[in-house]
Amino acid sequence: MCMTLMEAVNDGEDLLTTVSMPCIEVGTVGGGTVLGPQKSVLEMLGLRGAHPTSPGQNSQGLARLIAAAVMAGELSLLSALAAGHLIRAHMAHNRSQANTEPVATPATPSSEKGPLAKAHLGRNKD
Repeated sequence: MCMTLMEAVNDGEDLLTTVSMPCIEVGTVGGGTVLGPQKSVLEMLGLRGAHPTSPGQNSQGLARLIAAAVMAGELSLLSALAAGHLIRAHMAHNRSQANTEPVATPATPSSEKGPLAKAHLGRNKD
C-alpha cells in the first residue's frame, strides 16, 4: 500500500507532500540485479551491490529514488486535475461518449464469404 499526503504549511504559503511506501521491496544485491539491464541501471545510479561501509544504504537509496518518481507522477496528475488539463485531454482524445464512434465488430473467419475464407476453412472447391 502506498499513500500520498499533502498539507498546507507556513500559513498556507507552501505545500508539504509526502509519499509513504512501507511495503516496497527493492534490492541491489542478488536476484535480478545480475541481469544486464538491471545491472547497468544500478551501476549508472551508483547503487549496484552492497554499500562498502553502510549495509542497506544502496537499497534505501533505490527505494527513495522510486518514491521520488512516484511523487513526481502524483504531483503531475494532481496539477493536471486542478488545471482542468486532464479532462480536456480526455475530451480531445475521444474519451467522451459524445465523441466516440461506434465500435465495429470484426467478422469471424466462419462468417466470411470470400475465397480466402473458403480456402482457410478448407471449403475452396475451385
